[in-house]
Amino acid sequence: MGKVYLLIALTALGCLVFEKLTKRRLSMDQWDYTRDLLMLASMSLLSISVGSRSSSVIIGFGVIFAVAAMGERLYPSMLWPILKISLAVAFAFKGPQIHFITLGEDNLYYLSPNAAVAATAIWLLLCQAFMREVDEISGLSGHLMAITWVLLWGVSFFLGQDLKDAMWMSFAGILICLIFWSRIGHTYRRLGDPLVYFWSTLIAGTSLIGVSKGITFATILLPLSLFALPIMEASLGFVGKTFTDKGRWNVSLYERLVSMGIDHPQSVRLVSAFCMTLGVSVSLFQLISSPWGFRISLLVFVLGTMAFLIYIFKNAVREDQRRPALWGIFVDNVSMDYVLNKVIFWATQESDQSYMIVTPNALVAERSRYDAKLREAVKSADLSLPDGAGLIWAFKILGVKIQERITGIDFMKSLCQIAQHRDMPVFLLGGTPEVVEEASNRLAKDYPNLRIAGFHHGYFSQDEDEKICKMINESGAKILFVGLGVPKQELWIKSNLGRLKGIIAIGVGGSFDVISGRLKRAPEAWQKVGLEWLYRTIQEPWRLKRIIRLPIFMALVVLTRFGLYTRRID
Repeated sequence: MGKVYLLIALTALGCLVFEKLTKRRLSMDQWDYTRDLLMLASMSLLSISVGSRSSSVIIGFGVIFAVAAMGERLYPSMLWPILKISLAVAFAFKGPQIHFITLGEDNLYYLSPNAAVAATAIWLLLCQAFMREVDEISGLSGHLMAITWVLLWGVSFFLGQDLKDAMWMSFAGILICLIFWSRIGHTYRRLGDPLVYFWSTLIAGTSLIGVSKGITFATILLPLSLFALPIMEASLGFVGKTFTDKGRWNVSLYERLVSMGIDHPQSVRLVSAFCMTLGVSVSLFQLISSPWGFRISLLVFVLGTMAFLIYIFKNAVREDQRRPALWGIFVDNVSMDYVLNKVIFWATQESDQSYMIVTPNALVAERSRYDAKLREAVKSADLSLPDGAGLIWAFKILGVKIQERITGIDFMKSLCQIAQHRDMPVFLLGGTPEVVEEASNRLAKDYPNLRIAGFHHGYFSQDEDEKICKMINESGAKILFVGLGVPKQELWIKSNLGRLKGIIAIGVGGSFDVISGRLKRAPEAWQKVGLEWLYRTIQEPWRLKRIIRLPIFMALVVLTRFGLYTRRID
């Protein structure tokens, strides 16, 4: 077995070297495609070199399922599900089978040949279906897959049985996950159907030859059925309403975590940790004889659950601080990671529903006191992100700790970085004709795979709104950056959101001016001390007439703190 491990390690090393050599020579999409092929090829070659017939059948069917998933994506048809069921039955005939069911210690129920084929095919289809569902949450499927490989290898190794195929496949799975972690475990990327079907087939098959179905069930199927499948029912769209107090929802664990103010990467890791706790408990129960096996596994489960709950208690945002209000507006007290993942979810839905995101600062909050139209526009937004340092300071004075300042330009750039890998076309609206065109060119240069669906300047009349909305809809854009300035951009989005089809409209203020190069952004040192507004005013002195209202804002915040001015304006 030592030679087998050495060959696997050398294969993994070759993959690592190849990955590093190709990273700078290929675009991101080409690099990902190359890595996906390399993963499939590596496991296939290893099965030929060190595997038995069983492991070769498992990996061979994994490749076939991956090709079928690719074909389904390119050429949708009602026949693909029938083909997959047929492939699962063929796998059950040719590969390892479920011959018996354990009903307790030394109490086995043996299946008839036909029942064994049916049980094996169902097991494979369940693994594929559940892993495909959980892949809807970026990064979660990769984390759970890595945990499952580690547990499968551990049980196969410590059981002391002749489980050569299970051991080498699990070990290879662990190394490949480590080497390609930037692809498999990236918290903002999905595996995609081809890889989901490939890896879920390998996991299902390995659990059969390794007598470890209980681990796969505990680590993947049980947690996914409890925590992932409800995502398809309630959907992450519900999270946009988690800050309200009305309604009861059937939510997943992931959704519950993000609704408590825990960002997306942390939520993915927490769900993975909880699934790992279940898997480790089952592994110990399987490895250690009774009665200590049950006692130790129960202890591990209890301790893991306690640690899980303690972490949530310490990091969750209090109910009254999730969507704090100041005068006429509110902000969502969430992280950049949370917002990005939410936009990803919205953009991938096959629906005509559109969403509105605003980025208010201190001056917007101050103006909302007397500008009813602006106030209603901000309050109607699906997300309101705290842009200005002054707004963060105000909430701090009022006893609310804001997780993170999310500026319009930082949000725009981060979203473009993700959109280029998610095939989410963007449209730019606002600025002068020269500025918006140059901003579009700069974005195309900075993000080579970003699809710019179109752009239009901001000098148009209200009579042209319908024509512009039609242009945006026909462009195929999923994300609309609106840089018309406050309050025009908020009012325009609110009044035209119903005309947009499946668009996420985001107010980004003067971001086009900075991206185009017409203006320089404040150095990082200025940003850290909250003087970005001053740097901008030096470049555009006409902003002084706005800035002189900042002392009024600060005075009103202090008065509000001591109860001398109302905090809410209806």
